Amino acid sequence: MIRLLGATLLAAGCAWIGFRASWEMRARGRAMGEVAEGLELLERELELGGAPLPHLVDDLSGRTRGQARLLFQDLRQALEHLDQEGLSRSWPTLIDRRRELGESGRACLYPLGELLGRYDSQAQIQGISAARRHLEEEREKDAEESRRQGRVCQALGLTGGAFLVILLI
Repeated sequence: MIRLLGATLLAAGCAWIGFRASWEMRARGRAMGEVAEGLELLERELELGGAPLPHLVDDLSGRTRGQARLLFQDLRQALEHLDQEGLSRSWPTLIDRRRELGESGRACLYPLGELLGRYDSQAQIQGISAARRHLEEEREKDAEESRRQGRVCQALGLTGGAFLVILLI
């Protein structure tokens, strides 16, 4: 009886690992989508010639969700401390905190640190637009890979668990 319970728990654990890996792949795509939506809002607000960047970021942190909200909140804090550290120096740290974006998603955002708040609004809009498009392309690539690899991870988790159960029984 104990052996059967152990085998069942082992199979469930392996299956959980496979499904968890699949879920993390999908979560990365969701995070990239959220940040892309946030960048699109920032781009639109800059096109309208609205408020200064700190006020704009503060407003957007309330209007966005998920990783975009966290990014804008961190950016707002960085803008409050510009006298201690420039945005171009603190931006990579802000992006590195967004682990959910994956390496490719973070790489799309690094160039914005040199751009935000330093150039005229048209140059910022162009840079944000380029970063957003690049992020959306990466999200599409990641979504395709997630569909393929997610199924593989799920299947490996289930079959690995079944294989270990057979060995134990």
